[in-house]
Amino acid sequence: MPLETGASGLVVFTQDWRIARKLTEDAATLEHEVIVEVSGELAPDGLKRLNRGIPYRGKTPPAIKVSWQNETRLRVALKGAQPGQIAHLCEAVGLQVLSMKRIRLGRVPLGKLPSGQWRYLLEDERF
Repeated sequence: MPLETGASGLVVFTQDWRIARKLTEDAATLEHEVIVEVSGELAPDGLKRLNRGIPYRGKTPPAIKVSWQNETRLRVALKGAQPGQIAHLCEAVGLQVLSMKRIRLGRVPLGKLPSGQWRYLLEDERF
């Protein structure tokens, strides 16, 4: 599951064919949760438009949840995220993306793992 260009956060590397197959086959239904640092003025009803979904490459996202985490950060959860999609959503409502950090992929959270560090999946963790 590649990250957006310039984004940081959770990346999965595996040699386990079962995990690779799960991530590949379920890519369209796997939920990504991303914290997006933004600037600019949100258009009227912009948050409502984001939650309804804004078409990207001819397709409207099947499920999207967007909320403010604080004054400059949006929390975005969407299924089947595509490169460039979050930036497109933000630009459509008058916001400019400054940075992004993926904090969850499916049911696996980034947690408090320091930047640049890795860990094995726990036995009970599933995507």
